[in-house]
Amino acid sequence: MSRPSLSDFIGEKRLSAPYKHLPVHPLVSPAVDFSYRNICRIRPSCTNCFPQTSQDLCHNYVDLFDFSKFGGMPYPILPGVRSQWPWFADLRYTIATPLPHSYPSVYDEVIESSRVIAAMKAEEARNPNTSKGTIKKKIKGFYYEIRATLSRFICKICGYLLFKVFRRLMTRLLVSPLQMKRVVEAEKTGTPLVYLPLHRSHLDYLLITWTAWHFGLRLPHIASGDNLNLSGLGWLLRSTGAFFIRRRSDEHDESGKDVCYRAVLHSYIEQLLKKGLSIEVFIEGTRCRFGKSQLPKHGLISNVVKAVQEKTISDCYLVPVSYTYDSVAEGVFLDELMGIPKKRESVFRVLCGVLKSIGKSRSCGAVRMHFGHPVLLTDYMNALQEALSSCRAVPQLSRVSHAVSYRELVPWNAGVQEKADDRSLIRAIGYHVLHEAQSIVSISLVSVLSSLLLCKFRQGVTMGVLSADCQWLCDQILADGTDVVGWHKGETCGREAIEYALPHVHHSIDRYVDVDADEDIIYPILTHRQFVNLAYYKNALVPLFALRSAIGLSVVSRGAGKHLFSDIVEDVVLICDWMQFEVVFCKPCENLRAVIAVTLGRGGVSHIQHGELSMYGDEEDAFGGADQPQVQVRDASSRDLLLFYSNFLRPFMQSLYIAVDRLLSGVTAAKESDVIREWCRDCAGEDYQPPFPLLLEAVNSDSFRNSLRLLRLKEVLSEDSKVLERERAEEMREQLFKLLTIR
Repeated sequence: MSRPSLSDFIGEKRLSAPYKHLPVHPLVSPAVDFSYRNICRIRPSCTNCFPQTSQDLCHNYVDLFDFSKFGGMPYPILPGVRSQWPWFADLRYTIATPLPHSYPSVYDEVIESSRVIAAMKAEEARNPNTSKGTIKKKIKGFYYEIRATLSRFICKICGYLLFKVFRRLMTRLLVSPLQMKRVVEAEKTGTPLVYLPLHRSHLDYLLITWTAWHFGLRLPHIASGDNLNLSGLGWLLRSTGAFFIRRRSDEHDESGKDVCYRAVLHSYIEQLLKKGLSIEVFIEGTRCRFGKSQLPKHGLISNVVKAVQEKTISDCYLVPVSYTYDSVAEGVFLDELMGIPKKRESVFRVLCGVLKSIGKSRSCGAVRMHFGHPVLLTDYMNALQEALSSCRAVPQLSRVSHAVSYRELVPWNAGVQEKADDRSLIRAIGYHVLHEAQSIVSISLVSVLSSLLLCKFRQGVTMGVLSADCQWLCDQILADGTDVVGWHKGETCGREAIEYALPHVHHSIDRYVDVDADEDIIYPILTHRQFVNLAYYKNALVPLFALRSAIGLSVVSRGAGKHLFSDIVEDVVLICDWMQFEVVFCKPCENLRAVIAVTLGRGGVSHIQHGELSMYGDEEDAFGGADQPQVQVRDASSRDLLLFYSNFLRPFMQSLYIAVDRLLSGVTAAKESDVIREWCRDCAGEDYQPPFPLLLEAVNSDSFRNSLRLLRLKEVLSEDSKVLERERAEEMREQLFKLLTIR
């Protein structure tokens, strides 16, 4: 059987943009504008949990690279006024900008803490033949293995060098002064800050610290994996604030032999916060592999929560942080996404990576940092405890964490029990912060271009149509409350935006001139690796359009005619359940079904003027009413738009279908990495033919691994991946096929 043609999937109409209504006003400036902020309103934290007012303030971003030119915050240069003397500006600024805060050692406090003393006594009771001196030596060893040795002198030198390194890697590094003002005001209260950034690149370790220096904030102590504790590099990272944690404990340790290590780590974090020092914890635990946020890891968050619950510290501010890169310095993890195992870091590999990145001038393009509203942890705990008690929490909060990961929820070993309420509360905080970090992120023009090429123009498109669609999609993103880096609504033209983005994905696209039409044609290179590369950038838009995509999948799979509102909602709930390892669809304080109903209703996709669906009846009667409302696709262009949105989640749904189908064919997933690598090889070639047009970006290790996690969670697959519940698997495959079929 031959593979279905992509042209059958794309459709003839995909090369036109009939549903766009381009602005009639002239574009004042066609150039991209990186400092401009389209969203005037300062985004508040969750209004469900933290009622607050939000002022309408128009504020642009500033470039940190300009700080040295102006001796601080950049200011407009009036006509006729000369700028400051540029020579040695970075050096003069570095010398003049202080590091006013102290970073004392917490050795004595950690070693003498009640938690560590209790752990030593427990260790002595378990091993009576071990002397106290040996146990104390072990405790000291753990402390020195973990600790940071933050040096203001080293940080000053690195601050100067990073001007040079960042300018080599980036065209600009943008921050919002008003966002930073909120963080500065929070620190002035004397309450410690806990930065919880998303993780995109190894540069993330440096960006918050460098930004904190510019704005006079305390430099954070950064939780880092021990894979970076390399000779020389580990010393440098410790000197700039990194403390190292073991990424995994002994998988064969079921008796809590590492209780001393955990006690030292927990006490170390507590004592840093008790002294008012800031810490930085990457909430995802590791760098994302596929361009979208991973689910939160809760281990270190739980330490902070417990410190507040036990009154070790009175409170702390949680600050979500996210980044927007045009391209990450390391590049897309193509080998890992093809199933090739990750190679452990070494000094040589790190140096090669640094030299490779620096060798490509300004390879990261424009980088924008986003700092969320600092919120007290006690406010999170009170609000989310109320949400959990009122049964509004999403199902993921009740999952049991992996038993051997230091980055997961405590307690790490199976021998200790924890109240379900505390476990759910800690998970709720992690999910809430991650959702906040996702919501404040800006979208890169590279992501806009990649989304159009993968979700709409897989067979190619003229530059004119692509430019018009770029302009439409950027304006749609703004309408949904998210900013686009480089886009100035009403002024930037689509063609300039496309021309800016193309060099960042030039390996994945072809461009030629159509002599007859006298216009450039852009199309993606039809290979597996290039589709995966484009998908990495496209996936930045997945959280924004996730619910709309799920609605699109349901509607286009049902064909023409009217459909019950409640049936569409049930389809979307099912899709959200299947995609729970890929996307966080709503905050823990929200009811998922209610959020779906709002998105599908007259305030969203069924809007009376701008919606893609027409609604018949009263949506208040959707659940239990006598006359249930129905929805219908408005017209052909609306169907095209729903198909476009559906393609954001379609690859992940196809990955899940492939995983279920391969398991039903007799493949066992006991050796997960080997099986995933085999699936990637077979599906990327011609050895596997699904019953629908395969999107090649669906063939990747990240999605396959998440699919297996879901199947184990649903008990379709046993925990050891050796036993498959065939009846349930066949039912899931049938449901997936139905939703993946375009009618």
